[in-house]
Amino acid sequence: MLLALGLLTVVVLAFTALQVTSLRGGRQGRELQAVVREMENFMERLRQDPQGIPTLCNGALTLAGKGGTCAATPCAVAQDGSLACPTSGDARAYRVVLEVGGKRLETVVYRP
Repeated sequence: MLLALGLLTVVVLAFTALQVTSLRGGRQGRELQAVVREMENFMERLRQDPQGIPTLCNGALTLAGKGGTCAATPCAVAQDGSLACPTSGDARAYRVVLEVGGKRLETVVYRP
């Protein structure tokens, strides 16, 4: 009886540790999903208003409760479609780098 009780205790402790790890992983996954969703929404706002990129993307920002940075580099577009960044001339596109909570999104937004 004592041996069975000891074995049951070990099994219950193992399942408890597994449950704690599972809950922690689920919470981290939800936090990551929220950060990525906010980053994608911010990028979409930049795509909708390319003229406002220098104003919207000017350094530090907070998304999903986490601090981050946004950097926009003006680029010129060559005839073959390649980008020359940075440019001192007419910026026809911006290379945007968004970093929040250790995650990084990078895109190019073209001006009309």
